[in-house]
Amino acid sequence: MIGIITYDTPHRKTQDLVTSLIINGYSDLHLIVIPWIARENFIPLFRHRPSKCANVSIEDLSDRLKISFSKHEIHNLNNFCTEKKFQHLLIGGAGLLPEELVANHKIINSHPGYLPNVKGLDAFKWAIYHEQPIGVTTHYISEKADEGRLIERRIIPIYYEDSFHNVAYRIYETEIEMLVNSIKLIDNNQAKYESLADDRYVANKRMSHKNEIIMMNKFEQLRQQSNSHRNQ
Repeated sequence: MIGIITYDTPHRKTQDLVTSLIINGYSDLHLIVIPWIARENFIPLFRHRPSKCANVSIEDLSDRLKISFSKHEIHNLNNFCTEKKFQHLLIGGAGLLPEELVANHKIINSHPGYLPNVKGLDAFKWAIYHEQPIGVTTHYISEKADEGRLIERRIIPIYYEDSFHNVAYRIYETEIEMLVNSIKLIDNNQAKYESLADDRYVANKRMSHKNEIIMMNKFEQLRQQSNSHRNQ
């Protein structure tokens, strides 16, 4: 059985992940549902994460897709996952998870950044801002955010005809694809498992509006450069 940690609220990434898993032949799924905690509503100048989703409760989602679910307080997750003995645990949506859970279970995350170079929030934006590789990483999480053990890492290209939002959505689609693909890589002993710990890079916070303007100018430069390279 594959466990998917998610929030007790309609959630776009979870809906897309579950659908992709089913399409790829994984039917023995269980949603591990934790309480949704509202966060400060920071409004960026440039949104880069898809958020609109079907307004479907966890109960209805599970019923319609014929999968099981259970609801848990976050401090009970370790005991539950130990009892269920999931073959794989994926993060559909979650904040920081309890250290006990992380220490005792292999939990797969998809990060919208090329680790270890771009850690933390707004990874796509900070990759552009700091002129780091733009990519996606799947990894087993550890007690430190965006570290752990590497499963797969991909560079996401930028093309001359792209908009900022084209690339952002390409990153999102790749996150879903790589989460599903992580199961095959692990089962076929093809995951890398190298350590992602690297103190040269620190976790980023939300990007300020001022830095977003700088970032968008740098994105335009990258887009123009991609055309120059194509014409060489």
